[in-house]
Amino acid sequence: PEVKTNVEEVPNDQVAGLESLIIANGRKYTPIAVGSILYLTAATPYVAVHLENKRFLHNESLKSIDKKLNRLGFVRIHRSTIVNLSKVVSYKSRLNGDYDVLLEDGTETRLSRNYAPAFKRFFQTRPQLNQ
Repeated sequence: PEVKTNVEEVPNDQVAGLESLIIANGRKYTPIAVGSILYLTAATPYVAVHLENKRFLHNESLKSIDKKLNRLGFVRIHRSTIVNLSKVVSYKSRLNGDYDVLLEDGTETRLSRNYAPAFKRFFQTRPQLNQ
């Protein structure tokens, strides 16, 4: 079965203004720089936002965060995981259609075969140094 990837357009004014994600924890609100996010995982009914040395729970669905972050270098790699492409070091095949994605902090997470084509397309088109 083919998985639909991020096809919804996010208005440019929303993208330009999204430099941080406001995390609510009780009555305390903390802004998190989008560039410092390594990956996000579903932690129903929340989303766990993983930074290099910290984890926050955010009261929003993975689907709605995906819509906001997909234009900012984030890509869905599993039904329960979104990664920041700029934090991906490498990926390797599990020889069954799935892959393991290695992040800068050493975290290894699963890339589902359903999301692999979109991930590879984004991974290979990210800005690179000329050789």
